[in-house]
Amino acid sequence: MDEIVEAVNKAIDNYLYEKEPYELYQAVRHLPEAGGKRLRPVIACLSCEASGGELEDAIPFGVALELVHTFTLVHDDIMDKDEMRRGMPSVHKKFGENEAILAGDTLFAKAFEVISLMKDAEIVKRLTRNVSIMAKEICEGQHMDMSFENVEYVDEKIWLEMIEKKTAKMFEHAAMGGAIIARADENKIEAMKNYGRNLGMAFQIWDDCLDVIGKDIGKPVGSDIREGKKTLMYLYAYVNSDRKWLSKYGKEEYVEEIIDIFRETGAIDYAKNKAKEFSEYAKKELEIFEDSEAKRKLIELADFAVEREK
Repeated sequence: MDEIVEAVNKAIDNYLYEKEPYELYQAVRHLPEAGGKRLRPVIACLSCEASGGELEDAIPFGVALELVHTFTLVHDDIMDKDEMRRGMPSVHKKFGENEAILAGDTLFAKAFEVISLMKDAEIVKRLTRNVSIMAKEICEGQHMDMSFENVEYVDEKIWLEMIEKKTAKMFEHAAMGGAIIARADENKIEAMKNYGRNLGMAFQIWDDCLDVIGKDIGKPVGSDIREGKKTLMYLYAYVNSDRKWLSKYGKEEYVEEIIDIFRETGAIDYAKNKAKEFSEYAKKELEIFEDSEAKRKLIELADFAVEREK
């Protein structure tokens, strides 16, 4: 997968060619140049290849998704007041909030510009519509996440809907888009769509776990607790404890105590097992595809989502 990441990084550099206004494009390139797993472009490329297409054909679409993803990170950091991202100052911390907002908006606009440069007009039309819907659903998911901070408890089903929109939809569209670019039949496009969604669910739930058990994750441990976010661990502990800890949730000095409560109530294990369930669902969707190196790597990604340490 390293060769895909390298190709995507080169493509990102090529597409983010603008130099002026200087400070704006410094802010625009700040996070993309910091690297990252490039999971969404990798998924798009592997999905395309596993569906019978050429991996290289999906690179522009993968770049577009990475730019949308980076746009969401820039704006999320502003809303969450996070000062670190990928082990370095977040965009708003380094360049100021106003510049960060503009940088995020620029990344979002560039994503659609990149898609528009793809050759097949029908595929461009379908991908543009899909990414537009995806962006809307990400905003809906972010709104749900924010609204949960103002209530004591959220039903798990509603919480899962939130992370499906906020996180899993981008994985869904990455995998589905790769199959579309490969001109796969609709059954395989649907299977890749389901693969991506389940992979995204697994990835986000595991990410929430890493927030309390991870090491060197690029931001302080317990950030979600400090911010009062409702995670699956919170919901499980809420139902399976005396709830005396609720008044301490969201307060810096009690982060370690809350993590211990999550561990003692089995909330961390519950969330980890739920993530693994979604990972297995994802892999099952790949059964209709012929065996290939790309398919094997997609399976590896589903395993990686729930085995990684950062």
